[in-house]
Amino acid sequence: MKQTILHIGLEKTGTTSIQYLLRQNRGQLLKSSVLVSESAASGNNFQLAIASYSPFREDGLTRALLLTSAEKLEAFRKREFDALAAEIQSTAPEKLILSSEHFQSRLLSLADIKQLRSSLKQAGCSNFRILVYLRDPLKIAMSHHGMAIKKGIHVTESFYRPDHPRISHIVNHQQTLENWSAVFGEQNMDVRLYPEASGSEVLIADFLEAVGIEQGQLDMSKQEVRNVNLSALALEVLNQLNAKSDRVRVLAEDRWLFHQLEKSFAGRGLSPSAEVVEVFAERFRAEHAQIAKHWFGSTSPLFDAEFKPVTQPSAEEQKRVAGQIDRLVAQAMLRRRVLAPVRRLKRLLAPKRSA
Repeated sequence: MKQTILHIGLEKTGTTSIQYLLRQNRGQLLKSSVLVSESAASGNNFQLAIASYSPFREDGLTRALLLTSAEKLEAFRKREFDALAAEIQSTAPEKLILSSEHFQSRLLSLADIKQLRSSLKQAGCSNFRILVYLRDPLKIAMSHHGMAIKKGIHVTESFYRPDHPRISHIVNHQQTLENWSAVFGEQNMDVRLYPEASGSEVLIADFLEAVGIEQGQLDMSKQEVRNVNLSALALEVLNQLNAKSDRVRVLAEDRWLFHQLEKSFAGRGLSPSAEVVEVFAERFRAEHAQIAKHWFGSTSPLFDAEFKPVTQPSAEEQKRVAGQIDRLVAQAMLRRRVLAPVRRLKRLLAPKRSA
């Protein structure tokens, strides 16, 4: 195999759209000897990231995969990378593309990343290239917290600090570049800036250029806009609801409410206060100057940190949006109660999953 490309994110840099395009064009790409792995959770290959934990640790993803011990993780690791090796052997591709933002956000130590590299080499991967998109940490934080609110989490003032545990490991770009360079070699890093002010088509074009795929090799109509931002007002109303109730969190599992909110209240997402803007700027100013000089040969600011002020809604508009969201939540709760017996039956009939 001539090349293995690891697209490691970051989170909130259009990874879902990229992964959807790759997954939908898997068959077409294979005709050009480009393998998008189907064995490792097609599209988002997050299972390879979880399989690379070193040592075992418990989190939401290991619990979801029923991995409760080091022994179960080791067995899971073997299954995942054996399946990838078989897939590589059967297709004999010239190029393999693995994509998951979880490579960056979950593999936080050198030991984790070394485990990933070792397992990939044993599976037949070689000639690694690490592709990563950097984005303004504050914009990652705003997008991340907006998603958290949509999932039913009550976001407090403490969230809007660079060291908050939900985001600190994602936005420390210097540490990310140092860790991945140390394991895979700086010469194998492809570090790019997320095209902030452009549409998704610009990101897709840049990604395809980075991985050496011509647009003519793909069906470009197979694209999907995902993870739509809500308006600041809708997020504020939801956040107030989350402070008093866990209904939105409970309803997040089937995504019906999620999609209804995106259809009804699409917007620019959360906007930080001037104080938060300054806190983030101060925290990352020196590091970003180093990254700009080292990786891009530039003395210009790494990111455009401009945020457009949010127009304060009227009391009538707040009341209207709150009423709409209350009605959607009530509909979602009713829908959940109606569908609950069907889901329980499906779970009972589903084949047992081995750990």
